[in-house]
Amino acid sequence: MSFKITRISFIVVISLLLANCTSVEKYNFKLAQPISVEKLQKDIDYTQHKLEKLYPNLYGYISKEKLNFKFDSIRKVVNKPMTSSEFYFVISPVIASVRQGHMTMTPLSKKLSKTEAKRIKKMGDGPLSQFTFEWENSKLFVIKNKSKKKNISLGSEVVTINGIAPQSLFNKYRKSVTSDGYNETYIRKGFNKRFYLYMTNEIGINDSLTYVFKQKDSTFTTVISRNKPEKKEVSKGKIVEKDSVKAVAKKPIDKAKLKFDKKFKRIYGYNALTKEYAKSLNFVKSDSTVAILKVKNFSEGIYSKSYKAIFDSIKKHNIQNLIIDIRDNPGGRVADAVNLYSYLTDKDFVILQPAKVTSKTSLFKWGLFRELPAVAYPFAAIAYPFYIGFSYFRTTKKPDGTYEYRLVGSRKSKFARNNYNGKIYVLINGGSFSASCILSSSLKSNPNVTFVGEETGGAFNGTVAGIMPVVDLPNSKIPLRLGLMDIRTINQTAVEGRGIFPDVEIPLTIEDKVKNNDPQLDWIMEDIKKKH
Repeated sequence: MSFKITRISFIVVISLLLANCTSVEKYNFKLAQPISVEKLQKDIDYTQHKLEKLYPNLYGYISKEKLNFKFDSIRKVVNKPMTSSEFYFVISPVIASVRQGHMTMTPLSKKLSKTEAKRIKKMGDGPLSQFTFEWENSKLFVIKNKSKKKNISLGSEVVTINGIAPQSLFNKYRKSVTSDGYNETYIRKGFNKRFYLYMTNEIGINDSLTYVFKQKDSTFTTVISRNKPEKKEVSKGKIVEKDSVKAVAKKPIDKAKLKFDKKFKRIYGYNALTKEYAKSLNFVKSDSTVAILKVKNFSEGIYSKSYKAIFDSIKKHNIQNLIIDIRDNPGGRVADAVNLYSYLTDKDFVILQPAKVTSKTSLFKWGLFRELPAVAYPFAAIAYPFYIGFSYFRTTKKPDGTYEYRLVGSRKSKFARNNYNGKIYVLINGGSFSASCILSSSLKSNPNVTFVGEETGGAFNGTVAGIMPVVDLPNSKIPLRLGLMDIRTINQTAVEGRGIFPDVEIPLTIEDKVKNNDPQLDWIMEDIKKKH
C-alpha cells in the first residue's frame, strides 16, 4: 500500500514539474512571438477604456485632448506586428504621461522553470546582485561590493556592463518612468530601484558579466562570476571513541523568549531579508533629549501596538527633540500614517478629503488580489463578497454626480493620549512617497516641525492610489497597475504637482553614501545643540 502511495506521489510530482516546465517554455516562446497589429490595437483600446472608466483625476496633469492625441498617435505607430517587449516601449510612455507615480506598466521578462531557478540559487549570488548601485548625476556608482574582487573600490563608476552603458539604459526606459506630477527626485530613485530589472531584461540571467569600471581617472575591465557559496569542510581528524566524549547537556530552549521575539518582530515589522524593522526607535547617546524614529514603510508591523509602545518610551525618557526619518519610505497603509500622526498632534483631526472614485462599483476589481500567493486565493475568494459589500456601502454619490469613498483620515480621528508635543524634525528625500507624503503634508503646517533633506518623490497635494489592482492587457499580457482612489490631503499648496520641499535642503553625495556620512542628520544635531 505504501509503495502504491509513493508511486502515485512520484507521478504527481513529476507531472507538476513537467507542467511547470511546459508552461514556462510556452510563456517564453509566446514572449518572443510578434503580436498582430489588430490585437495590439485592441490592447490600446482596452488600456484607454480602463483609464477612462476607472481612473479618477485622469486629467490632473494632462488635458483630455493631449492624452487622446497620444493614444491616437501610438495607434498610427502600431502598423506592424510587435513583440510584447517592443510594444511596451510604445504604450508605457503614454501611461507615464499621466504623471501618476503609482500607475505603472512593467516590462515582461523571461521566466525560469523551477529546475532552472533551483540550479541558479545553488550557484550563489549572480554577477549583478553582488553590487549595490546608486544612480546619481546621470552616472552609476558602486556603493556596496559583495564580490571577491576587492580591488573594485566603493564609489567606482560603472562605465559598461556587458557593453551596455547605464546612461543608454536610463535613456531607453526614462519615458516609461514617472513620479507624481512634475517632481524629478523620484525619477532618479525609481530608476535606481528598477535598475536590476531593466538590466536583466536587456542581458538576461548570466553566470558571468564583463564590467568596465572607472576609478579616479583610470578605467579597467574585469569579469564578475557567480559567487558560489563556500562548502563547509568536514575535518578529517581521527575518530574519537564514543565513551571518551563527555556528555554535553543541550542548552534548554527558552520558549517564552522565542515567543516574545516572534511577537516583537511581528509588531515592529521585522524583515528577515534585510534584517531591519519597519518601525524602530533609537536614543542618541550624546544627547539624552534626542530620539530618532525610523519608519522604513507603512506596510509592515502592527502599527497600533508599535506606535503606542514607541511613544510611551518617548514620554518615559522625556524626549524634547524627535527626529522622524522617512527617507526612502515608499508608503503603504494610509491608516498606518494616520495612526502615527495621532501621536504628533494635540487636537482631534481630519487630514484627508474623502477619496474620489469613478463609480459605486469601480473598486470591485479582482486584480487587487493578484500579488497574493496562490495558496491565499481560496481565502481571498471567501473574503471578496464581504469586500464588495463594504466598498459599496462606503461609497456615496454626491449631488454633482461624483462619487466619494470615506477613508480613514477623512473622518474625525482622536489624538493619542500619550502624544508628543516637543520639537520635531522630519528627514525626507526623493524616495519618500505615497503615505509618507500624506504624513509630511499634514505636518508641514505645524510651526514646530522642520523638514530636512530633499524634495519628496510623492506630491504634496495627494495622489491616485488606495486600491491598486493589476490588470494584464488582453493580448500583449503587459501588466498595468492603476490606482482607483484620488486621495487628497486637507493641507494643500498652490504649487501643484510637486512634493514636500525641505525647509533645509541638503543633498547626499556618493561620497556620503560610501563613507556612511549623514550630513542631513548632522545638521539636525547641530541645530539642536545651538538651541540648548
